[in-house]
Amino acid sequence: MSKLIGSDLPGYYRIHAPIYDLTRAWFLFGRERILAQLARQWPTCAQYAPRILEIGCGTGRNLRRLQHHFPSARLVGIDLAEAMLEQAEDALGARVQQRATPGLPGLQLVHGALGEADLGGSFDIVLASYMLTMTGAAQSRCVAAARELVVPGGLLAAVDFHATPIPLYARWMARNHVHFDPGLRQRLGADFNPLCSERHSAYGGLWQYFLSIDQRPR
Repeated sequence: MSKLIGSDLPGYYRIHAPIYDLTRAWFLFGRERILAQLARQWPTCAQYAPRILEIGCGTGRNLRRLQHHFPSARLVGIDLAEAMLEQAEDALGARVQQRATPGLPGLQLVHGALGEADLGGSFDIVLASYMLTMTGAAQSRCVAAARELVVPGGLLAAVDFHATPIPLYARWMARNHVHFDPGLRQRLGADFNPLCSERHSAYGGLWQYFLSIDQRPR
């Protein structure tokens, strides 16, 4: 296989961080939809302001929109790439830390790996947006950690690549650290209660992406 673009994920995002938000609108579809779905679903689950974690929060784009949908929520974003968190720090006015402070209102950014960084406890909503297909050999660990961080009755939400019928395109995306995984959605929601499960095609079927919201049993 051809060499990855960027020697590793932090290296990849050092290259892409300054232009990330300008370029991703053309193929990271469904992000607005999953946030709107969460805003509709949460009031049917509980009547208090949720604690929300976004794993792989990147430049903070989704966190800004979550602040709009959930103005009273406690928000935490975690990312492995310092370059992306620097963009988020500038955009959100939040300081990047090595751990989250339990119970602190507002928004916190944490630099670290999911499953290793101290996030200050569990969450009512955990969101993964186009990051799990980029975790490679660590994907099983990341999925397990994301599921474990959801409180009983809480929501696990994801939007990500699903599959492509074109091997050449799959190889190109693999060079950019993305590995299409048709089984990912099922593993995320295993033993949870599905509240939303959608699959959509992009660019006439060049690839498919999925949206899902699953509730952890109480």
